[in-house]
Amino acid sequence: MSDHTTAKPVAAPPGFRQEDVFDGIHWHQRWQLFDGIYLPGRNDVETMLESVGLPGDLTGQRVLDVGAWNGGFSFECERRGASEVIALSLEDPKTSGFDRLKSLLGSNVSYVLGSVYNLDPDVLGEFDIVLFLGVLYHLRYPLLAADKLRRVTKGELFIETHVIDQCFIPAGKTSSEAVPSAEISPSLQDVPLWQFYRRTELSGDASNWFGPNIRAVLDGFGSAGFDVTMTQSWGHRAGFRARPSRTTDLDLSYEGLSQILQQGLNLRFSDPSGK
Repeated sequence: MSDHTTAKPVAAPPGFRQEDVFDGIHWHQRWQLFDGIYLPGRNDVETMLESVGLPGDLTGQRVLDVGAWNGGFSFECERRGASEVIALSLEDPKTSGFDRLKSLLGSNVSYVLGSVYNLDPDVLGEFDIVLFLGVLYHLRYPLLAADKLRRVTKGELFIETHVIDQCFIPAGKTSSEAVPSAEISPSLQDVPLWQFYRRTELSGDASNWFGPNIRAVLDGFGSAGFDVTMTQSWGHRAGFRARPSRTTDLDLSYEGLSQILQQGLNLRFSDPSGK
């Protein structure tokens, strides 16, 4: 669980009008911008950070927010005392609302236009805290993302994602007709599974590619060189915390032994701890 030292939002500045900030932006996140004033999205920032156990005090921490979108998680980490926050996302910050919020808050959060697949410690460095919230199931290459995250995480990785343990979609159906995987076979909960979404099976959203079960998240990130624990699960969502371990499962694999592949993907599989 997170501690209780989270900084409180300040009062809105004189003359503040919500419509000047909120109009014309598709807000995914609900975040308390000022005291009693929230971004009008449906994904509650405070609830999600509580679910993964992010500490309330991030004083002196260097933070990376992968898939930042509107920036609510990034700005919240700055509010909690982080010394540096980098927001990494594919969206134009001018149209995602990020730049509006940064200007209004007088924030020092930096925005990098890019993908988890581009992560490189030689470019962005390493981070004490990495947030990977609501991103995993949107990725066509989820295990490559785990490998990339391992390269830049020196402290702790916080993951929140859709999981299929209570939302397995039978062939020809959609998520509105999903069933718990245990109804198909109780043993499936102990087997790492990634359900592939060819089209809009999950929530009518074509940006969704793979839905893991809880075991798949634990094992998939474990194979990338993390010690992973689940913090909480609810409905078809789950939260996780992960710390770097000394080795990956790739060291003796064909891919792990291939310098050509590692150079092409800008990966380093052997001894990811750098020790």
